[in-house]
Amino acid sequence: MGELNTYRQLGVKPNFTQIGRKYGLNRHTVAKYWNSGEEVEDRRRDKPSRFDEFREEIERKAELPGVTKKAIHEFLLDRHEGSNIPGYNAFTQYCRTRGIECASAGEPEAHPRFETPPGRQLQFDWKESLRMADRNGEVFEFNVFAATLCWSRRHVFIYSRTKGADDLVRCMYLTIARLGGVPAEWLTDNMSALVVIQGGKRHRVARVFEFAEDAGFEIKMCKVRSPQTKGKVESSNRFLSRLMAYQGDFEGEEELVGIIARIEERCNAETNETTGMPPSALFMDEKEALRPVGNMRMLQEAMGDVVDVPKVDPTMLVSAHGRKVSVPRRCIGRPVRLVCMPEGGIDCYMSGKLVASHGPGQRGYSPEHYREAMEGKRWFGDGDIEAAAAANLELLSAIGGRL
Repeated sequence: MGELNTYRQLGVKPNFTQIGRKYGLNRHTVAKYWNSGEEVEDRRRDKPSRFDEFREEIERKAELPGVTKKAIHEFLLDRHEGSNIPGYNAFTQYCRTRGIECASAGEPEAHPRFETPPGRQLQFDWKESLRMADRNGEVFEFNVFAATLCWSRRHVFIYSRTKGADDLVRCMYLTIARLGGVPAEWLTDNMSALVVIQGGKRHRVARVFEFAEDAGFEIKMCKVRSPQTKGKVESSNRFLSRLMAYQGDFEGEEELVGIIARIEERCNAETNETTGMPPSALFMDEKEALRPVGNMRMLQEAMGDVVDVPKVDPTMLVSAHGRKVSVPRRCIGRPVRLVCMPEGGIDCYMSGKLVASHGPGQRGYSPEHYREAMEGKRWFGDGDIEAAAAANLELLSAIGGRL
């Protein structure tokens, strides 16, 4: 009726056909309202939406703690690829008209922006103590290392079971490998992997700072309880909040790692509100300003003792420091490199990429590698692979795991 009143004030007769199409009414009905001055009912919200078929799923995800509308929309795009799902603005309007609300994250604290030139600074932190269950009810407790280049806003997200010094050094190495260069300074807070308190005094963890020196960058720490100082990496938490939409909707650790990788890829392709460009596009320019990586083997040796395995045999087991640990099936017949960390972990690399990580004291097959090895075996038949793998691993453990 407001639109019709506007035409009346202008002294212009409207196009009844056009207005009827806009509001889902017959042109003669619009003409009747025009002539009588009666109210016109907007029936656009009565039209079916492409989100209707996912409404139950949307409402279920909206009840999850910590989930956002953006997280739900990204989940729908990922899980229902090819379903021609409308954009985010249409999704927020759909939620608003249907009364679907997510828990509020609260008002952010205001703080001034601070920019650095290309290649100068990278901010990093842990998204810690995450807990998610898969479709089978198996619970995974993990952390995500989040790093952001300050100029381009290019993000790096790395899954990690724990967050000790070995884990931090590994994530730093993988960040350098993924970026293909080294930012001059790395800013973070006083995380326990960097600083320990002894006798009431703070002491730096020498191993991490030595790795930084070998890699050619400087670690800087912001003031305590001042997260805005590293606000660019803090903002990456809103991307990682998209993980919450996958609660109970994935299977196993490998798929969880893949979900984190897809979230990283999508957030780097989205237009940044501050720069007006996607981080992946700006990164093409910033990469030229990063310091060269140098010798990657030297960096691996700075992480721990390096052991080269010329060829992985069909057992999928490799040896280092008196322990045998497993690698994925795709490594059979190919060379791998093992990095034995000071705290007892063993990382396995193939073609420069991390393919397996074993914690201190772990030996023999990891459950996922053993299940992978058993798949497709003729002698196994069509039985329950999960149960058979668990039974065989229990037998191997009973004889001491000396494989």
